[in-house]
Amino acid sequence: METDRLMEMGLTKNQAEVYLELIKNPGQTGGEIAKNLSIDRSFSYGILNSLLEKGLVNYIIKKDKRLFSPSEPENLLKEIEEKRDKIISAIKEIKSIKRTSQEEKSVEVYEGRSGLKVYARDLIESKEFHTFGGGGKLNILEELKYEYPHYLKKIQKKKMSGKLITSPENKKIMAKLYGKSNVKIKDVKNLKNQVNFTIFKNKLAIYSAEKKPFVILIKDKKISDTLKVHFENLWRFLK
Repeated sequence: METDRLMEMGLTKNQAEVYLELIKNPGQTGGEIAKNLSIDRSFSYGILNSLLEKGLVNYIIKKDKRLFSPSEPENLLKEIEEKRDKIISAIKEIKSIKRTSQEEKSVEVYEGRSGLKVYARDLIESKEFHTFGGGGKLNILEELKYEYPHYLKKIQKKKMSGKLITSPENKKIMAKLYGKSNVKIKDVKNLKNQVNFTIFKNKLAIYSAEKKPFVILIKDKKISDTLKVHFENLWRFLK
């Protein structure tokens, strides 16, 4: 298991490395962990104490020495649930002080992998979507390789409908991904770049996972409605 997976769950790199070391070799002293991971001994104890506070590590005392072992991995979920509860509480508080009259139109720009996640989370809360996808390598699947299966399950569970136009090559991949959902797929030739357009809710998303990922979200009902009409006209001419 990679430390990246644990870091995505909220652990630091050092916490993840120590936790994995204990999974592989439980019953170690702080000194032994420090030696195996080539880190300072006092530093290893600091990391162990932080993992103890999270409930991810426990110890027994044997011959006046603390022998550390990992707790059940389900405790990782408890940690996430606690953070989720705190975030939900903070969101409610933020909404309570938000301006009551919001702009009907807006443009938001996001960069990096986190930007793709913001877009994807927003998308799966809609009832339907219309996507004109690019060609080439589907880097978004790599960027969101851990999150994408979850998004697909939610789309299937909500019975969200969608229409996707992409390249002939990517149509085969998308057909497998969306096979159990209400998403229909058609293709058009000569799509080469990786820029995609998605219409959902009253929004237009322009995004790409090529090199440095980016997402431009335009909230404008007139724009989204107009592009949806153009999309539907194109859809009728494609096989």
